[in-house]
Order: sequence, then structure tokens, then C-alpha cells
Amino acid sequence: MNGANRTDDHLQETMRPSEQEFAWLMSLALDDRLDADERIRFEALLAEHEELAHAWRSWQWIDRQFAETPAIAPSSGFVRRFEARLAQQEQQRQQRVLLLSAALAVTALAMVFLAIVGVGALILFTQGQWVGEQLRMLAFAYSSLKLWASSTFETAAALARTPQAQLLGAAYALLVVLMTAAWVQLLRRSHSEDRLA
Repeated sequence: MNGANRTDDHLQETMRPSEQEFAWLMSLALDDRLDADERIRFEALLAEHEELAHAWRSWQWIDRQFAETPAIAPSSGFVRRFEARLAQQEQQRQQRVLLLSAALAVTALAMVFLAIVGVGALILFTQGQWVGEQLRMLAFAYSSLKLWASSTFETAAALARTPQAQLLGAAYALLVVLMTAAWVQLLRRSHSEDRLA
């Protein structure tokens, strides 16, 4: 970019003041933006310098060619096809991201699984006796817990079969029935009072 600026600056320095002025006036003339004084000066420069007049004719010819060239309209459906292609590319990009994410997730799971298996195998092969003792302790704890649960259940069943426990259960059931009846009666009374109010 700096090289292009330096080239433009060099061209500006090598151009004579009349040529710089002509370039400016020619640009305005091509855009039909010359005022009366500028038009007089422009025509004077054309009359004085043959090479500037030749450049002006060349630029007029180029300008006419641009003006006469028909504008090329895009073919029908161009925008629709372009948008469809963009949507397809975006969908492909999202699929690639999704596949990459899934591959990374599967790779991470496989690495964790392999690490767990590796650590388990290392412990099993290097600490076999310790692992055996831990398994024996777990089996003992399981059988003790099972024995305690079965004995607790049998004790509770034996207590429930005694006459005192049966009498206590019947009294509890009767108390629940009486409380439920009293609650229903209270609800009926409050509902009828609300109706009367």
C-alpha cells in the first residue's frame, strides 16, 4: 500500500502543474461538473497542449464505451440459487462442527474408559492381595447387613404377633377412624356456615 502511495506521489511530482490541473478539470468535465471559469481554462489547456487534447479524446472515447455498454443483469433465480448455496454451505459447516464435536466426545470417552481399565488392571496386577482383602471385606459387610435386616424383620414380625401389639394396633386404628370422622364433621359444619353467610 505504501509503495502504491509512493508511486502516486512520484507521478504527481513529475507532472507539470498544467497537467495536474488538466487531470482535475478533465475529471470534472467527464462528470459534467465544470463551471464557466473552469470550462474556459479547460478549453485553453486543450488548445495549448496537443498531448492533453489527445488524452481528452481518448478519455471521451472510453467514457462513451462505458456508457454504451449495456448493463448485465443477473440471470433469473440468481439470488435464490446464491442464497440456497450459502444455506447449503452453512449447513455443511454446521454438520462438520457437529461431527467434529461428536468425534472429540467419543475420543474423550474412549480415553477415560481406557484410563479406568488401565488403572484397574494396574491395581489388580500390582495390588492383587489388597484387592482380594477389600473384596472379602465387602462380601462380609454385605452378608452382615443382610443378616441384620432379616433379623430385624423377624423381630418386628414376632412383636406384631403378640396380643399387646395387636391391641395397640387396634387402638391406633380406632383413633385414626375417630379423628377422620371428627375432621369430616368439622368440614361439613364450616361449609354449611359459609353457605348461610
